[in-house]
Amino acid sequence: MLQVELHPYLTQEKLIRKARENGIQVMAFSNLASSSYVELSMAGADDSPLVLPQVTEIAARHSKTPAQVLLRWAVQRGTAAIPKSSKVERLIENISIFDFNLSHAEMASISSLNKHRRFNDPGVFAEAAFGTFCPIYD
Repeated sequence: MLQVELHPYLTQEKLIRKARENGIQVMAFSNLASSSYVELSMAGADDSPLVLPQVTEIAARHSKTPAQVLLRWAVQRGTAAIPKSSKVERLIENISIFDFNLSHAEMASISSLNKHRRFNDPGVFAEAAFGTFCPIYD
């Protein structure tokens, strides 16, 4: 199992392909992109794909929330999604993604949001937060 940051702004297509070629499952964290990083001042509220028209329109078509659409996108592309929540109603919402499917066009629309935007980059925040310089992606 390979656990990596993975969301519509960081789709990691090549990494997923390589993992699959080697029989490695991929588990996605930070499924909703910036959501958990706003409170840490590592992202702004405007960094969220949850408010983008592509996502909200898809959500409306399926009578789902934008978060459910993004989690469905992650699961439907064959990755395991591990969304974080401490609220019971969100846990129920997060698991309620198996009663609909996204079309090929909807999947492509969400995937097209890729910006190679990483929110969880230790080279950016580890030194300030932990006093450790760790540029693992450069």
